[in-house]
Amino acid sequence: MFADDLAALVFDFDRTLVPLGNFVKWREALPEMLERYRASGVPDELLDAAPRGCFGLYGHVALGHQLDEAELARVQAEVSEVLGRFEAAGIGHAELLPGVEDLLRSLPGFALAAGIVSSNPAWIIRRILEQEGVADCFGAVVGREGLRSIKPSPEGMQRCCALLGVAPERCLGVGDNAGDIEASRAAGMPAVGVATGVSTADALAAAGAMEVFGDLRDLHTALRRWHATRGTS
Repeated sequence: MFADDLAALVFDFDRTLVPLGNFVKWREALPEMLERYRASGVPDELLDAAPRGCFGLYGHVALGHQLDEAELARVQAEVSEVLGRFEAAGIGHAELLPGVEDLLRSLPGFALAAGIVSSNPAWIIRRILEQEGVADCFGAVVGREGLRSIKPSPEGMQRCCALLGVAPERCLGVGDNAGDIEASRAAGMPAVGVATGVSTADALAAAGAMEVFGDLRDLHTALRRWHATRGTS
């Protein structure tokens, strides 16, 4: 299933590696985000047309073409800080999902690098990785800071590949959300889904996942088989 020249895995973070979102009061964060957008001059008609949810709103404003690039960057940085205050509540509570550490520790033996691309901020991701003792497993962590567009835009995936020094076609995207799969595919990399989060297995497959696993333990098993086959080919 995996290409012979596979060189890296690019993971989503929330609900793929850790259940951060379980500890975030998203419904309380959303009104504060809207208030900050309105105070910054983002038109009500753009905000009213945004998809539901904090990340849907954040991504919608980025694509709304209502602000010039410098102003958009400033506003998004301010709103990201607002949202980050709520996401930080997960630090100290979010633990690795079953099988994650075993998989991560096995990757060097498979000659595979690892990166993360997430709509969460990189500083929170790194704090949790350090807390869980797996920060050393990742060669690149790309959060929403500095990105013009979050997933399903391929921007973060492309940046992660560049940081890892691996062409997208030699990477494998791994995520729980259809947007993760869409971002991977748009960046030119194959992708697999894990049914540990937002999207159903059918939705992940419809988005372009070449396989959907129950969790990362199942992906680990598939990678062991792939590695064994490579060793005998």
